[in-house]
Amino acid sequence: MPLMTMNRMSTARAATLVAALSFCATAAITTAEAQSGSDSNALLARAMQRYGAARTVDIAFTQVVSNPLTQHSLTSRGQLQRQRPNLLSVSFSSPAADRIVDDGNALWVYLPSSAPGQVLKLPAAGAQGILLDPLGQILSTPLSEYAVTNGADATIRGRATHTFTLAPHSTHALFTRATLWIDDTGIVRQLEATEPSGLVRRVTITQFRTNVSIPRSAFHFTPPEGIRIVDQAGRVGSQ
Repeated sequence: MPLMTMNRMSTARAATLVAALSFCATAAITTAEAQSGSDSNALLARAMQRYGAARTVDIAFTQVVSNPLTQHSLTSRGQLQRQRPNLLSVSFSSPAADRIVDDGNALWVYLPSSAPGQVLKLPAAGAQGILLDPLGQILSTPLSEYAVTNGADATIRGRATHTFTLAPHSTHALFTRATLWIDDTGIVRQLEATEPSGLVRRVTITQFRTNVSIPRSAFHFTPPEGIRIVDQAGRVGSQ
């Protein structure tokens, strides 16, 4: 899931992931189609409410970031944890040791797999921390911000899901197109988003939990001994 700028592919990796929707029926739709659209609206609203109202979120994911121009892709696995209003942790098991942490005071970006020997220390993201969580960014955006179309139903990791494609109205959105696979309980099981750069990120959610207890230590980051700390202004220190 995530984010920053060291190496475009690695920052795209750090984010792990990404639903907000509006349906417009045309005069030509049938009564059955209108009913289907109503049901879809309810499902999308349920997905938004489930995520947006959660005090905490704990997600395990697999992510593949692809560059269509180079036909190169990177696969990562990890865990995203959020505690509202401003705590975030993204910990990768593959590549191991990569972390992104917003501890409420500072945002730490530590990606030794692509930028060894250093960690970025940035101002705390605060309310903007949602930008590091693509799924949260989508689910927290008003329905009116997207044009949404239905896709074919699909089975994701053994679960039946309904597919929705979102096209943001704004040219300043973080993605140009996103597809969500949502099950009948309102849980997003998979997300695929195309970024303005052309990178395509597919996030498959392997575990989704809300309102669970998350230890405060999950949102703590101590730079490893011997690495340099690069702050927002470009100042460099050592640990």
